[in-house]
Amino acid sequence: MSKLHPKIISLGYSVPPYAYNQEQIFISLRYSPHYRRMFSESGIETRHFCVPLSRIKELSFQEQQEQYAKWSVQLSYEAVIKCLDERSVDTIGCITYGSCTGLMPGPSASHFIGAMLGLSPSTYHSNIIGQGCESGFPGLKRAADYVQSSHKTALVVNCELCDLTYFPEEKGMDEADDHSLLRANAIFGDAAIACLVGHDSDWRHPTIIDTETYTDYAYLNDLGYRWQDGRLRAVISRRVPDLAAIVVSKAIEQLLNRVKINKTQIKWWVIHAAGNAVIDSIKEKIGLSEEQASLSRETLRQFGNTSSTSVGLSGKSLMSEKIAQDDYAMMLSIGPGITGGATLLKFE
Repeated sequence: MSKLHPKIISLGYSVPPYAYNQEQIFISLRYSPHYRRMFSESGIETRHFCVPLSRIKELSFQEQQEQYAKWSVQLSYEAVIKCLDERSVDTIGCITYGSCTGLMPGPSASHFIGAMLGLSPSTYHSNIIGQGCESGFPGLKRAADYVQSSHKTALVVNCELCDLTYFPEEKGMDEADDHSLLRANAIFGDAAIACLVGHDSDWRHPTIIDTETYTDYAYLNDLGYRWQDGRLRAVISRRVPDLAAIVVSKAIEQLLNRVKINKTQIKWWVIHAAGNAVIDSIKEKIGLSEEQASLSRETLRQFGNTSSTSVGLSGKSLMSEKIAQDDYAMMLSIGPGITGGATLLKFE
């Protein structure tokens, strides 16, 4: 099957230099002690930011975007270099870049990365915005489709700088908005991830067997960003954990029915590390053990919720596990829409 389907050949990631524990972040944001448990019981130990914690609340929207233009390119390039691991860029024919935490309307981060790598002028560039934490999924799908049709390799790059979407609460907490900002400020961190997709004969590089997506349009206003006072403002309703479990379970069901594989045949699960409540809800809905959720728990612990880069971070950890030939893995993404994505992999 590996001769027909593209494979994930390599993954690399990069995080910015400023790392803080949850207590440091909580104190800096000056929330009431009543909300300390939102930080201390999050399952997160460390989050990385591209600007010092002391500056996050001071940046204007203009300054946020200037920092985004700088750090998105730098971190993405670092992730790509680690991903390539001295491989030649000559066979790369497509680069897909996904992000929801900053605005680069053109030239995009992918153009700058292409220039720094010395990619061919005929390289295809695709930029995916507006799909939030889920944009790694369509990026991988775009790359896999390109590889299958062209027999070249493709790069998938995602970079999220969540600290650059901090929204000032100058008039106090907006309790009527369901504490969306509190939840966002308690979990999100920064990272960049790069994935090389192509063909090779190494069974340890998983084959992308198939993908499925499922969007429930009834919940368009439960997750994402909205514009307010000239800034991006996070929206995360209390229903997200339950809704995430519903949409990913639908995607899994449709995918497994099509490929004629039983869920019990899947050994490895890479769940978007959105938060403990989301992981718990998905685990219960589809009947996973705590061990099967451990990769995502560890990603959450080390990095927090890094939006669309999260599944890539867990995927990188998966490559270090005791994988056996012919093992199946399932990657699950969640994003606004609300949308769930499922990608079935096989080590063959």
